[in-house]
Amino acid sequence: MQISCPKCAKAFDVKDDLIPKEGRLVQCGNCENKWFFKKQIIPTSNNTESKIKEKKQIKIKEKIIDSKPDFKEKKTQVKTRKFEELNQNLYNEKNNKKNINFFKLLIVSAISIIAFVILIDTFKNQISLFYPEINELLQNLFESLRDISLFLKDLIN
Repeated sequence: MQISCPKCAKAFDVKDDLIPKEGRLVQCGNCENKWFFKKQIIPTSNNTESKIKEKKQIKIKEKIIDSKPDFKEKKTQVKTRKFEELNQNLYNEKNNKKNINFFKLLIVSAISIIAFVILIDTFKNQISLFYPEINELLQNLFESLRDISLFLKDLIN
């Protein structure tokens, strides 16, 4: 017997003995839709009232099953939404970190250079034994720093 999914219209071949006379709940292997399927029995008598009752019962059962929320679908939608939000957050964090890391690197570099100059100035007498021109270099460096600070003050004013 052939059964087709009412949601995606995919057809499936099913053995007749797998579906009892009273019908059963089946699930589509393609879209995972669930619905109640009942065999279409061709009655030998012309009892139209029983046919109408059977059709009404099938429709009522289909409506009941269709009205139940499909939890797998909702779970996948929630997981997909969470995954997209996580990706967006990671993308935003990476972009923010690039800007912040450059600024942090600039600050750390400036502090390191200043610390190195202070260290050399502290030990200039000991260093001058091995490198006699260190006093002149430090004097030129300090004059350059004073010039830069005066330039920045004039620029601000």
